[in-house]
Amino acid sequence: MSGKKKRKSQYEQVKEILNTLQGKTVPSYQGLHAFWLDPETFITSSLYGQRLIAPKESSDSSQTSHGCCGSNDSSSKSVTVKQSSKNSGGCCNSEKSTSDIASLDPAVTSVQQPPITTSIGDCWPSGGSGGGGGGSPSQKRSDQSAIIIGLKGHYPFDGSIFPKLLWDATAVASIDQIQIISNWIDADCPLTLEEEHEKAAKITEASTTNSRLALANGELLHQVSTNKTNQDHRDNKGLTIRKEVSSLTPDELSTFRDALNCMFQYTDYWQDERSFDYWARIHTDSCQHGWEQFTTWHRMYLYFFEQKLQDYDQNIALPYWSWTDYADQNKNTFNNKKYDLGVLPEAYGCYLTQKGLDKLKDKKTSEGKSILNKKEISALEKIVKKGTVYNSGLRFLKAAGIPYEIINVNNVAVWSDKIRAIYDTLKETNPLWFPNRWPGSMGPLSQYPTKKDINLLLSLDNFGDFGGGPSYDHHYGSLEKVHNGMHNFSGGTNPTYPDNSDEWKKKYQKLNLTPDPQSKENPIYGWMTDNRITAFDPLFWAHHSNVDRIWARWQELHNGTPQEVNAVLAPWSMTVQDTLSIQKLGYTYMKDSVFYDVSSKVGLVKFNSAPTQVSTNTLDTHRKAEIKIHRVQRGNLQNARIRVFLNTPDATVDTPTKGNDHFIEEITTFHGSCYGGPGHCNLPLDKTRQFDQRQLHHHEPRNYKINATDAVQSMLNNGAKDITIQLVIIGIDGNQIDNAVYIDGVSLNFMD
Repeated sequence: MSGKKKRKSQYEQVKEILNTLQGKTVPSYQGLHAFWLDPETFITSSLYGQRLIAPKESSDSSQTSHGCCGSNDSSSKSVTVKQSSKNSGGCCNSEKSTSDIASLDPAVTSVQQPPITTSIGDCWPSGGSGGGGGGSPSQKRSDQSAIIIGLKGHYPFDGSIFPKLLWDATAVASIDQIQIISNWIDADCPLTLEEEHEKAAKITEASTTNSRLALANGELLHQVSTNKTNQDHRDNKGLTIRKEVSSLTPDELSTFRDALNCMFQYTDYWQDERSFDYWARIHTDSCQHGWEQFTTWHRMYLYFFEQKLQDYDQNIALPYWSWTDYADQNKNTFNNKKYDLGVLPEAYGCYLTQKGLDKLKDKKTSEGKSILNKKEISALEKIVKKGTVYNSGLRFLKAAGIPYEIINVNNVAVWSDKIRAIYDTLKETNPLWFPNRWPGSMGPLSQYPTKKDINLLLSLDNFGDFGGGPSYDHHYGSLEKVHNGMHNFSGGTNPTYPDNSDEWKKKYQKLNLTPDPQSKENPIYGWMTDNRITAFDPLFWAHHSNVDRIWARWQELHNGTPQEVNAVLAPWSMTVQDTLSIQKLGYTYMKDSVFYDVSSKVGLVKFNSAPTQVSTNTLDTHRKAEIKIHRVQRGNLQNARIRVFLNTPDATVDTPTKGNDHFIEEITTFHGSCYGGPGHCNLPLDKTRQFDQRQLHHHEPRNYKINATDAVQSMLNNGAKDITIQLVIIGIDGNQIDNAVYIDGVSLNFMD
């Protein structure tokens, strides 16, 4: 028997190192305890919102992970933060007292900001540190992992915000020990020797040849992609998709919220483009209203803000709020004097999580007492359990049985410490929610747009009537008039302002307060109603995305343009002419989009999809349905026909097309033989050179778009609850063919 020692796996070495460093006493680590002994806990958990091991990056992204106030990986375990006074503070927990808030400049301390103002972490991706000879991007997963940062004692785990790692350790990690742990993380955290060998061998092919062939022959169903919509469309060289907000996947919504939470950390830095308030102030200073630049200026405004969000995560796109989808729900919320009854998209509401509740339970008054009493805690526990989303903070407080309170600080109305703590927690939980928002009635004679109203707008054939007049004959366009009403509906009337309530008149008198219509924390109307501060409410961006979508739809129907096309849209250098094509700006609008990845390694005989699983709302309210076949190869291939069916899983070459409601269209490809030397008809290289201005390569794979609106509606009218897609490939001789069509994907897209 050999006396040779068995080699330890990397993970065994990591456990041994951390056990030795920690010693016999293991702190709680916020309930994680000896986290390194449980691989799942170690790989997925966070301390103070910092992932112990950074999320694995997707193969298409070189962006860094987003720390501080959460990770861009929604699978990360939530850990309640219970800091002692010794370790208090941090990028998600720094606070200011009520009196501090009241005394600062409103532009800096708008109620929009969550409690993240002074201590900021490195949540925004970058290309590395600059200065000197410049810095190169940090690509390693270990460099972004809290365990490595903490063992090195680097910010924020240097004691200035969070304690160094390990806590109460008997020894400090050596360079060699840290390197062993780093190597394990960068090797994708293998747990056994066998797994190490597999990962080292780079076995990345998920599908066997047999399964690929089964998919290509329609014997297996192509499944709906689980990627973010824009990852799939970008991978296939498509446009960025701005979706209706209710169609965002949980992952897409989580990433959008993470980006905003990160932006809020830079509020105190007025000129920092990573600050949300930086962008809101652009509207304050430069917005165009009441003439033809209303549409064009706001299109550029959305475009540049979205570009900044895509610096955080390239899959983010600004969602739009389709007002008319909520028209029926809002029938009784306007044309009356009952305020704060309106219904908004759920993504913009307020709700409480267990993590948020635990944080509130730890809040103390200046006397050291709990800020919440037992009855209030019990009510909040029920709200957490139900998971209810509320359209305003007042409705949340009412459900919890907690009275809304303001106090007088230097004759300024500010929230009480209890209300501030609750609102800060709600804002941190959902950065899309905004406290100064009471959607609904503005009193009698208010209105809410319906589909009929929008269709009337779209029927206008003159841009001036639709979008407004030029500077020398300026006037409001019809689109902006509807837009104005929705601003007022969204912000609404504050039921707790003295002019709107006899009860609150008395409260102000008792507090010896003078009502201020422009109060930061208790104004007469919501901020969406005020042109100078409207963009501080995150709902603004979804509202204006819908305005832009309606203009884009009008452009599809009409040829009119603004008259002053060479005018510059300050503060940018772009002109009106630059705004006239959303496709050139790189985006489009879809109510929802479902993508199926297809392997182009084998010729397609039949494509057979799993159900789309889109929402009932999308199926019921879409205007248009479109099938897109992505990246059909062209070089040196036989011509063929692609027959497109819906809900016909058994479709074959012999399936009838005439009189068949399930049949949509037959596409005929037009290719040809290769006339060049060896490799001439190979797929072209991607364009990577900055100044390559050549036109689309002759052999660049092309896309097909098929209008499926009538066929989808026919399926639904006949009782279908979902949609599937089938493609059958036929040679020009009418027989099955297996080497003529190679594609990268199929999508079913729905438009409002």
